[in-house]
Amino acid sequence: MKKIVFIAIAGLAVVSGHAQNVVKKSAETIQVIARPSADSVALRWAPIGTEQWSKANRNGYTIERFTLVRNGKVVQPVERKQVVTSMKPLPEEQWEKFIGNKYGLVAAQALYGETFEMNIDPGDVMQIVNKAKENEQRYSIAMFCADMSPAVARALALYWNDKQVEKNVKYLYRISVYAGTDTLKGSVFVNTADKYTLPSVSGVTAESKSNVVTLRWKHADYESFYTTYSLERSEDGKSFIQVTDIPGVTLSKQGQESKYQYAVDTVASLDKTYSYRVRGITPFGEYGPVSNIVQIKGNKTTTSSVFITSALSLDNKSIDVQWEFPVAENDALKGFEVTRAPKASGPYKTIHKSILPTAARAFKDTNPQQSNYYKIKAKTQDGTEINSMPYLAMLVDSIPPAIPVGMQGKVDEFGNVRISWKRNLDADILGYRVYRAYYQSEEFALMTGEVLKDTTFTDRVELKSLNEKIHYQIMAIDRNQNHSALSAILSLALPDKVPPVSPVWLPIKSTKEGVVLTWEPSGSQDVVRYEVYRKGDQGQWIRLVTKPSTNDSTYTYTDQSLSNNTTQYYTVVAVDEANLESPPTPAVSGFKLPGLKPEVTINPAVVDREGRKITLTWSYDDSNAISYRVYRKINDGDVMLYRTAKEKQFVDVGMNAGTKYIYSIMVVFKDGSHSKLSKEVEIVF
Repeated sequence: MKKIVFIAIAGLAVVSGHAQNVVKKSAETIQVIARPSADSVALRWAPIGTEQWSKANRNGYTIERFTLVRNGKVVQPVERKQVVTSMKPLPEEQWEKFIGNKYGLVAAQALYGETFEMNIDPGDVMQIVNKAKENEQRYSIAMFCADMSPAVARALALYWNDKQVEKNVKYLYRISVYAGTDTLKGSVFVNTADKYTLPSVSGVTAESKSNVVTLRWKHADYESFYTTYSLERSEDGKSFIQVTDIPGVTLSKQGQESKYQYAVDTVASLDKTYSYRVRGITPFGEYGPVSNIVQIKGNKTTTSSVFITSALSLDNKSIDVQWEFPVAENDALKGFEVTRAPKASGPYKTIHKSILPTAARAFKDTNPQQSNYYKIKAKTQDGTEINSMPYLAMLVDSIPPAIPVGMQGKVDEFGNVRISWKRNLDADILGYRVYRAYYQSEEFALMTGEVLKDTTFTDRVELKSLNEKIHYQIMAIDRNQNHSALSAILSLALPDKVPPVSPVWLPIKSTKEGVVLTWEPSGSQDVVRYEVYRKGDQGQWIRLVTKPSTNDSTYTYTDQSLSNNTTQYYTVVAVDEANLESPPTPAVSGFKLPGLKPEVTINPAVVDREGRKITLTWSYDDSNAISYRVYRKINDGDVMLYRTAKEKQFVDVGMNAGTKYIYSIMVVFKDGSHSKLSKEVEIVF
């Protein structure tokens, strides 16, 4: 028997015990199961460990049958019969007939196979341990092979079929091993009237990868019935052939997956649909009903690599990514995905919505970052993904960060200043610098030595001075040392107890619409508004309007609420941030003029683009006209009195290309009245 070849079956070496379907009883050292049929009772058994197995092989098994109940009546006394005496495994030379049975060859090797010679020294603990492990493996393999093949179970003396049984009788079978003073026993109760039905395997699923088909079903639901399975395949969905038998031992990882059994088959064609079904096989060699049928086709796979050949930006706004992948392997793919990350280690995110077609080899990233790591992901038909190596592409960062906005702040009564602003949205922002000045017209001084990471800044100012405000500006800086322009000036009022200086009246104009009041602003820097008053009939001053303080050099207000030509008196007051009022300006007077005279008709303008000037002429027949007021508006700005001409002609010089100029003319008469404003003349220079 030394010539028997050991056949390696995947996973056998790690099987830790046999797969017998028995109800364990702690007092029994032989586990037994039975299967009644119409004319016989089949028995299968297994010793519970290596030591018991060795004793049984040396001494043999004895089987006794006890008749307990016949046709519903208890048998008194119990009928006892020894049906088998000293049943042992086949001798070594008789295992030659299992040459064609892989489980038989392995079982024979477990029984009689040679091992390495080990001179076991009583002090060499590891050799003793190794010898014990070898024996445990022999035992486990033998039990496994018996579960896989009823013929092997018979050869191992682990299977017997009692054909001398009666119908409607209840038996108790006892299997014993007499080993000197030690007796091994196991028993099982059988009712020959019991109906025995095997379940069909359900929930079989299949998936393919290239020409390899993997089937899966929930083995845990059937382990009490089957120890192995038959996998059957059909090319037409009707005629099935067995392609393999699958041991009912799960070698998958622990947890949820350990409940499932897997079978693998290789198909000859990727273009053909194959049908599969599974049948369970009991420890007695019985085949259960067929499972549900699953249909599947193979698919082409690829082991080719995808790699990026270039990622370039021609406009410093977008990046063109190109890659290579064998065109002949396109039909193994679902398509490509372009992924991007801020650094080589990721995380990488897909930068487009739909998967790119298999023929694609280029992609334009229209919204790249300053620094971009790209990977191309080839998605295969079998669900795997092939990723390229990272590829770095950078934009030339000469673009400064956005100007900081959202500034606000406050100065308390002790001179403590706290300002804040909104954080920039630029991805590469490094920080901020803060500048300060006591006057907006002077150069702002840097207040932060190092770049400020936060969006708040605290300062302290001296209040014992004539300054009315303190001014701040913020500059943003990115990691490439690009600087934003300075922000808008944030002006904060210093605590103030001194009222502002009074504004100064400019000449008052009486017009058809009403009295036009014009004044120069107060010399105080902390003025926030101007309040215009008119003297009432009873001598009281009535506030007409509040004008916010701006950077304008003059302020104008027209009192259009007058209903007659009675002379009216006006004054204006400046109000600062502390709500302190200036002394009122000296009262001025004015009245509403009667209706306006006809307007001027302006002739077509003469445009001299080379000399950068515009010439306006007009016609007006009235000997009382003494001057002509020229009003001008630039682009979408305000209409303002621009010049006063004595003649019916005006030349405007210093024009700018691309600018829109709008003119209108008003006639002024000897009595102070004036005409309507003419229709506007628009020239785009």
